[in-house]
Amino acid sequence: MRILYVDSGPVTDGHVPRPDLTARIAELPFPGLEELASQGVSSDGLSDQDRALLAARSVPHPAGACREPVVLRDPRRHLIPVTLVCCSIPSSTVREMAASGNPMFAPIRDDSDVALVDLPTGHWPMLSEPRALASIIAREVAGE
Repeated sequence: MRILYVDSGPVTDGHVPRPDLTARIAELPFPGLEELASQGVSSDGLSDQDRALLAARSVPHPAGACREPVVLRDPRRHLIPVTLVCCSIPSSTVREMAASGNPMFAPIRDDSDVALVDLPTGHWPMLSEPRALASIIAREVAGE
């Protein structure tokens, strides 16, 4: 068993991703790549075809999952090996952010077995680097 995060990382118990969302908001539509880029989400490596595919296949995200706190109570989760596939933020920066207590990556300090793997591309490696991502996933799941 292994947990894989792709251009992401674990959160802390009690984290609320979007505390600004009111109960009247049921869904969050895909805001578009330009809006996400303005928020720092990298679309590096995406072709025009990838961009069109992403826009066409995007579906709204349930807002409740973003306004409710994440509940993590079982400390055994820290015993499960973790791999972070670092795409838009290189692993060296992720390590620095974790060490400095950045809430996006600090939780890995509590994990007993953490691997960071670089795959330099944007936030959607399943489109920009599908073979490389599949290879990393297969290798990490196999424990190599």
